[in-house]
Amino acid sequence: MREHYTQLLQATQGDVVRMANQVEQTLVGARQALQGWNTDAAAELIAGDLVIDQAQAHINDQVLRIIATQQPMATDLRVLLAATMIAGELERIADYSRGIGKSVQRAVRTPRLVDVPPAMFQMIEQAQGMLRSAINAFVKLDLQEASALANLDEVVDALDSQVKRELIALMHSDGETIECAVELLKVEHNIERTADRCTNIAERVIFIATSHVPELNP
Repeated sequence: MREHYTQLLQATQGDVVRMANQVEQTLVGARQALQGWNTDAAAELIAGDLVIDQAQAHINDQVLRIIATQQPMATDLRVLLAATMIAGELERIADYSRGIGKSVQRAVRTPRLVDVPPAMFQMIEQAQGMLRSAINAFVKLDLQEASALANLDEVVDALDSQVKRELIALMHSDGETIECAVELLKVEHNIERTADRCTNIAERVIFIATSHVPELNP
């Protein structure tokens, strides 16, 4: 019985990791959609969101089943509760990627397309790294790696401010770019929120180990 219980816990953790891998691919897709205003990649982002929703539902169902049948305690219970919370954060990240896809589709219909600020691609790359670190911290229960995400989020925030300044300056200098720049501001917001969700995942990792939820993104 104990071996079966352990297998159920490990399977749930594995499901979270697989969902995180799927979500990371949405960030890859977001970058592809922005590179050259790729509407095919944008459409794939939007269409693929259902798979992420199904992964979240599966994790939530599995956790409820384990809690109902195995009555886990202490750290095991926190792992399971954190798994549902992390799945929720991952689903929101996928929603942000879908939002980027929709912005790309709208942008290509604006009067003038503009070049995507290079710092925006840096934001995506940084967010991808944060997601990997957060999930690695979950798997290894690495409090140091989880806590380090607060500093990584500050890097994204700095890039975020840079992108905003560039886009606002562009809109002031050329009125025909306003509609496209507004869509890029929506993209920038979605990437920044993705980074915030990664810090939320890190907070759940710390919760597993300490039963305390810190605020890594005040």
